[in-house]
Amino acid sequence: MEIDKRVYKRFSPEGLIAHITIAPPAPYDTIIMDGVVVDMSYSGIKIKLDQPLEYDVTEGELRISIKLPESGVIVSIHGMIRHVQEQRQCGLQYSDQHTEDELDSLMFECIKYAEVVAEVP
Repeated sequence: MEIDKRVYKRFSPEGLIAHITIAPPAPYDTIIMDGVVVDMSYSGIKIKLDQPLEYDVTEGELRISIKLPESGVIVSIHGMIRHVQEQRQCGLQYSDQHTEDELDSLMFECIKYAEVVAEVP
């Protein structure tokens, strides 16, 4: 059995849509696409992309915009790409520019949404 070494527990807010902007290093152009949040935690987020990435992007700045399910507020999450799986999923580690309060608000609403979705039969 593999031991999960993550500091923060991950949860899955099923069906949470994300709009993704990737700013890869030169010579590549900015990539804009949509996806669905696979899971998230206080340190990062994993997105399943609606279409595969056209080229290998293992580094670069990533911005994810998510419309929060309860309030309808659109939040923008910034960070760095930490991994890409089969050009269909990418993981982001949040940047230091986010305050603890911002992450708390995001996590609170998304965890609440995940719990409600899990209760629906």
